[in-house]
Amino acid sequence: MGCSNEFDDFDDKASKVDTASQISSDQDNREGCIKEKGRKKMHVKMKSTRLSKEEKLRLMEEKKQLKEVRTQNKIFDDKASEVDTVSHISSDQDNREGCIKEKERKKTHVKMGSTRLSKEERLRLMEEKKQLKEQEKLLKAASKAEAAEIKKREKEMQKWEKGKYALKSITAEIDKQVVELGSIGGHLLTRFAEKGLSYRITSNPVERTIVWTMVVPEEISMIASERTEISYVVIIYEAEEFCKLVMNESLMGHVQSVQHRYPHHTICYVTNRLMAYINKREQAQYKNSASYTGWKRPAIEEVLIKLATHFSKVHSRQCVDESELAEHVVGLTCSLASCQFRRKLTRLSVNANGSAIPKDCIDKNLIKKNLWLKALVAIPKVQPRFAIAIWKKYPTMKSLLSVYMDSTKSVHEKEFLLKDLSTEALLSDDRRLGEVCSKRIYRILMAQSGNIKTDDVENGADFFTNHSTS
Repeated sequence: MGCSNEFDDFDDKASKVDTASQISSDQDNREGCIKEKGRKKMHVKMKSTRLSKEEKLRLMEEKKQLKEVRTQNKIFDDKASEVDTVSHISSDQDNREGCIKEKERKKTHVKMGSTRLSKEERLRLMEEKKQLKEQEKLLKAASKAEAAEIKKREKEMQKWEKGKYALKSITAEIDKQVVELGSIGGHLLTRFAEKGLSYRITSNPVERTIVWTMVVPEEISMIASERTEISYVVIIYEAEEFCKLVMNESLMGHVQSVQHRYPHHTICYVTNRLMAYINKREQAQYKNSASYTGWKRPAIEEVLIKLATHFSKVHSRQCVDESELAEHVVGLTCSLASCQFRRKLTRLSVNANGSAIPKDCIDKNLIKKNLWLKALVAIPKVQPRFAIAIWKKYPTMKSLLSVYMDSTKSVHEKEFLLKDLSTEALLSDDRRLGEVCSKRIYRILMAQSGNIKTDDVENGADFFTNHSTS
């Protein structure tokens, strides 16, 4: 009994324990479920928390991307609008360019067509090109020839202006009565032929005359006047005929008629054997006075003097024989030809370009090149060494006249201004210019009247004349 009780108690206790354990297990199960649920919740919470951070980052990144996309979309929209405008303009340009390209294509097509045609017409085009080249060559040759011709004419004109063609261009127009005079005409024409001068026998307005003309050569006839008349006329008379003019007192009337016909010409009466004829008649009259009762010696000398004194540009020339007369006319022809191209003398040409300078002067070339030195040497009694001494001190006329016209200096000081200038002699013997030369230069350069002679000016005539008139 006791054991059973114990077993019962044990069973009861075991059942209680089982119940308690079951209860505890249930509790544990419940707690486990609760814990599991809590764990799951916590896991879910933890998971959700973890996901939220990642999602936050992802969402933030997505937001950022969205913003960027929106910004880009906005920019793209703006650009798209611009592009639409530009595309519209470019489309217009494309249309225009397309038209241009189409035109160019058509032109190219035409060119290609013309090229194709040129291939077919190659021979003709080659021939045309050849002709064009030949024409160009001809034009170049013609222009070159024309330039050469112009250059040649210029050279010929320069030669003409220098008088190279003077003798070739002059022509003597001889009156036929001069040729009919016999021995004079033969000598004259022979001498012209020997010199190679041109002449022409004609009937001049005045009998027994020779006039001259200049005919321009053919090379320059296009650029210069073809004919020039020389203002000179020669009247040729035999001695007997000239004496008749003088004895009849008709020579002066003859001179006036010639001047009326040639108003601007120089007239020259040339006689042949005039004095020989007069002497012969005088001797014959002396030997046989009965035969020459009506002849009287003409006043030839008086008449020839009247030709020079009573008329302007009228003079005479007496020739010994026909040969001298022919030589005179030929020489006159050459002189008339060359003088047409001779340089004209001006008032500054002092003493024919320094002809007053002695030939043995060392400084002759220097004086000829300096106008002031030539003017000083032209003053009477002023030697070249005196002129050079003055030139070294006063290199120009202005420099000397500025001192002469100085109002602060007296006339006495000006007259003796140059007296102490030293001159260089050949033997190195230097001498002073002197008071006489200094006074002479001052009075001549400062003279007020050009009608007084040089010696009178040196003696002070100009000074006294001015004071007396004032």
